[in-house]
Amino acid sequence: MKKAKSIYGIVLVLLVLTAGIQANAAKALNQAFAAAAKSVLLDKATISYTAALPEIPASDDGVLYLFEMQPYEYAVAPAAVPVASAPASLTPAFTLPYTNARLYTKLGLAVKSGGQNVLIANPQYIANPEVLATHTKPRQNRPLKSEQGKEFCNLYMSENTAGVIAGRYTTAQVMNNGTNQAITNPYARAAILPTDTRPVTPRHYMLNASEPAGITAIASELSRVAANSTVENFIIGNEVNVRTWNYMIWTDWDSYIREYAQTFRVAYNAVKSQNANARVFVCIDQNWDRNRPAGHAEYYEFIDGKDFLAGFNALIAGEGNIDWGVAQHPYPVPLTYAKFWDMSGCPNGGYMAAQVSSGKMMTFQNLSLLTNYLQSPEMLSPSGAVRHVILSEIGLTNAQGTEVQAAALYASYVAAKSNPYVDEIIYLLTFSEPQVDTRLTGQSQLVYSSLGTPAEATYDAWAKAYIGIGDWAQVIK
Repeated sequence: MKKAKSIYGIVLVLLVLTAGIQANAAKALNQAFAAAAKSVLLDKATISYTAALPEIPASDDGVLYLFEMQPYEYAVAPAAVPVASAPASLTPAFTLPYTNARLYTKLGLAVKSGGQNVLIANPQYIANPEVLATHTKPRQNRPLKSEQGKEFCNLYMSENTAGVIAGRYTTAQVMNNGTNQAITNPYARAAILPTDTRPVTPRHYMLNASEPAGITAIASELSRVAANSTVENFIIGNEVNVRTWNYMIWTDWDSYIREYAQTFRVAYNAVKSQNANARVFVCIDQNWDRNRPAGHAEYYEFIDGKDFLAGFNALIAGEGNIDWGVAQHPYPVPLTYAKFWDMSGCPNGGYMAAQVSSGKMMTFQNLSLLTNYLQSPEMLSPSGAVRHVILSEIGLTNAQGTEVQAAALYASYVAAKSNPYVDEIIYLLTFSEPQVDTRLTGQSQLVYSSLGTPAEATYDAWAKAYIGIGDWAQVIK
């Protein structure tokens, strides 16, 4: 058994190296044409590929070739057969018949150079899958606050998910517990390797858009859920900037983000091609801008949410921008201490407070870090709008007492309510462990029940007085 694992580990190392070589080659080849305007759009029956090249590319034969590529392909094999070709021009345009398989593939523009198929621009996916949707539903009127377990569920891809959640939930977090190998990324199926300098204990696993069977399974299941359930918000993975929750063997963060982006694209096209009004979210945790260097133990465990979003957005925009959103978990720092306005009773309280005040960690206190970043031009949606944000998990511990919990809970609600880019905050009220018990009693239950009702104003005054502030701007940025 040890020998088998060792061989499999070697194979995975080779796969990682090959993928890296492909990605680096594609990056170098695309450099001269990076600014080319490209699009792949669908009108139900046909797919239109267009590009605007800065110059006629050098080639063996003066011909441009269009290749159909899988999500995990970043270079064109020498023996690959093009789906279309045309004499080289500055504004090439191709029209192909639409097939269901092409919803999950990308089109790469290439030339023959030295007998090889050389990409001259990033491959492009269909960027408007919503035109196919036949199960579009009006979005439900959603309150600002909701609760996990009521409108929100964890959706494990190992189950018959459409049947499990039909008619019950409006938000689903799509995860992989590793029991279905077809949907588990090959890098996540590998044994821990000697090169994995910081092994982690997997809790959930990277989904698989690196093999045809995985792509088919994910696309089929999410299409079915989008068509046959009440789910209108799909969160792909849990805190995916943390390797524990989205496990694969250690490669590097660029490769990790690429594997996730492949899965996200498949999931997005599966969902939006059924329900045009559905929204699809990437999920990050509280690590925002800590800048752990290589060699630091935590460097191998997580990548900052800001860096993850930057890398993810570059990949998605480079291959056909789509309307993704962000789900974030704005717990207090640390999770075990809710009295954020007075950290004197918290172990390492000064350090924890500085992590938040300096913008290294993100909580409900400084959500503007995220929403300001999403307003930067390069992060905007294809329509030019700021992307949708939901706070899909937050729990406030009752360890410091029900009144502290109640005041912190009210402050978190104000943070969501006062930020115009936050659509929803979803509370975790049933979690119970010795140090993190988020269950509500007494004052905290009264406060929670008041949120979104006329009684809310009474508790607003109470919470400010309890914290010792006259204005929420004193503690919420």
